[in-house]
Amino acid sequence: MHTVRRTQPSRGRMRGVRTLIAGAAATATALSVAGLAAPAQAQSVSQPAGGSDPSVPAGVATSVHLPTCSSGPVTVTSSPALPVSVHAVVNGTKAQLAGVWPKAATFKITVHCGGGTTKAATVTVVAAPPENAAVGLGAQTQQGLIDQFSGDYNATIGASGTHLYYWDAVNPVTGQIGDTINVKAKCPSIPRPDGSSAGITQLATFTKTSDGKFLCDNFVGSSRPRGSSDPPFAPGGVAFVALAGDAVDWATPKTTDAPASLTPAQLAAIFTCQDTNWSQVGGKNAPIKPFLPQSGAGTLTFWLAALGGITPGPCVSNLNNTLEENEGVNPALQTPEAIWIYSIGDYIAQKFHSPKCTNSACTGTPPCVPAANKDLFSCDQHGTYAVKEINGVAPTTGSGVNTVINSAFPAAFDRTLFEVVPYDPSTTDHIPGSESGAPGGVNLEKIFGHTGWACTNKGAKANIKSYGFVPLSSCGATS
Repeated sequence: MHTVRRTQPSRGRMRGVRTLIAGAAATATALSVAGLAAPAQAQSVSQPAGGSDPSVPAGVATSVHLPTCSSGPVTVTSSPALPVSVHAVVNGTKAQLAGVWPKAATFKITVHCGGGTTKAATVTVVAAPPENAAVGLGAQTQQGLIDQFSGDYNATIGASGTHLYYWDAVNPVTGQIGDTINVKAKCPSIPRPDGSSAGITQLATFTKTSDGKFLCDNFVGSSRPRGSSDPPFAPGGVAFVALAGDAVDWATPKTTDAPASLTPAQLAAIFTCQDTNWSQVGGKNAPIKPFLPQSGAGTLTFWLAALGGITPGPCVSNLNNTLEENEGVNPALQTPEAIWIYSIGDYIAQKFHSPKCTNSACTGTPPCVPAANKDLFSCDQHGTYAVKEINGVAPTTGSGVNTVINSAFPAAFDRTLFEVVPYDPSTTDHIPGSESGAPGGVNLEKIFGHTGWACTNKGAKANIKSYGFVPLSSCGATS
């Protein structure tokens, strides 16, 4: 068992986020010199621990690390040809296959190394994640990061070990909302949960595999802290596990009627429809068109709380619950009158670390093609949108790939990203551990605990930075 300091969502936690944000700008240059600021897929990962013949479930976004060459250049071929939603990505002498495998199949992979040598691998695609896998779902904000974790973590363990997978908030290939997913082998199919609250609701059913050995879903990505209606931090309930720091901001397209900066009071007036013309808050004489994400989105819940617990007014639209958070390319948002909200971490990842979308609305199949020296599971969906100033303070500092969240940004808009897990009364941190009978049957301390992979692995920390977020000293703390 790991001893982890229990923390409650509070100003103390926010100060912890702020301290690490302050250090992020200073460390970015040093990391670049050390070769660690490159996007996540460039990290050194050894040949898959289970040998060169991995398996991967259909439907989830993940990557498969292929055998490493001793010299380059490196190319990859497949028989049959790879599906359009999977791409070979080569960084130096390392290669991996990234994307979403649509259905069960077998692929014979050949890695062609410099000097004419080859290495073979067989990738077996199974219909669903195995019942002993650690399977998550929920928030859109950190889904790309957890998808990246999936491939990198799975490459370190054997074929029979507990693998990590995440069902994205919307279909990662088609963009469909609420489609049916086969969460895990020996589990019933369910509608895909879209957002933090939908994910927590699903986890709280504590649905088990048909043989009763495992939970069907083991954790939830949450971009909001615990709410009053969530299961308690007690036996039979859930634990919120800190993962990374982020912040939320208002945003507009490049051509906008908005002023350069707004105060929290002005933002509250806009989203409660007390102010309906941009001239009322220092902008042009034009109507304000406020937009917010779908109900149940953690980013929405956090934003309303940060503005004093407001309730959106009748002028605010979420396009009948179809407007997904942290995307700036929806056609409805392309008007100078619009105001929208954004995870600053996601904005940084999209603008500076992600491949371009295959079309302007980012609706291709797939929406973008994974590429070397880019985040594998994030597309540049910011369009012309930019995060804006609050109280005259810019949301980011630095430039290009060294852009980070500004440590001086108002602290009320800082947040922690969580993984929500079943409460384990037998461990000190109450994250399901290695003991017999752990809730869910899967050791999540090994992945998300304070001394687990996500909190301590050098590559995992680089992933967090590359996806725009902030590593936390409180990573793994529970509440």
